[in-house]
Amino acid sequence: MTVAEMHTEFKFRMDKLDSLNYPNFESVEIDLLLNQSQDRYVKQRYGRNNLKKESFEETQKRSEDLKAITLDAKLTPGGALPSDGIDLFSRFVTLPTDHWFVVQERAVITYTDCKNQIVNDIVEVRPIQHSEFSKVIKDPFKKPSTTKILRLMEDSRVELVSSNGVTIVAYWLRYIKRPVRIDLTNNIDCELSEHTHDEIVDEAVKIALESTEAKRNPTFTPIIDNQKE
Repeated sequence: MTVAEMHTEFKFRMDKLDSLNYPNFESVEIDLLLNQSQDRYVKQRYGRNNLKKESFEETQKRSEDLKAITLDAKLTPGGALPSDGIDLFSRFVTLPTDHWFVVQERAVITYTDCKNQIVNDIVEVRPIQHSEFSKVIKDPFKKPSTTKILRLMEDSRVELVSSNGVTIVAYWLRYIKRPVRIDLTNNIDCELSEHTHDEIVDEAVKIALESTEAKRNPTFTPIIDNQKE
């Protein structure tokens, strides 16, 4: 659907509930509801917060749902030792501005082995929390090595921690980007796959109803409270 068609569908589905005397929504408000619905849709499909309890790529449909906003990036860490790193062997990488959720990540490293030969390898990137860093960095089975590096998330950057003697050459990232904002005035369509649009409109209607009912609840609260007394 185009953005205009999504607006038409939203109004049509709300009109079906006109007997309940729901308010008319302006175009800007419909845009807001569609964008809230779009964000909710992506979050549900990325994780398991959905009725089928299926995560991203667990079924063919789940893969198709988000393929339009699944992107790749090959990033290079800064060369100099950072002054604000959490560890002596930290390197920072600035994430793409549209990054939202990580799907997969790998790192290209180089080091000199015991035979004094230079080794280039692609290794695992293991995400950890700041609260567990002090324990992990001392654990011989979990700390960085020639087979893995650690990753901490820090605002718009990731901090990559390697072991002594290992140089991080590149950080390869596959991620879900935040979808562009649906906007009728500027004619910006939903960029998710076409088959998702109907579900997004349905969810927007649901959010609108939730919002309307939430505003009505305070009206009935005093009556309910009086009945309790």
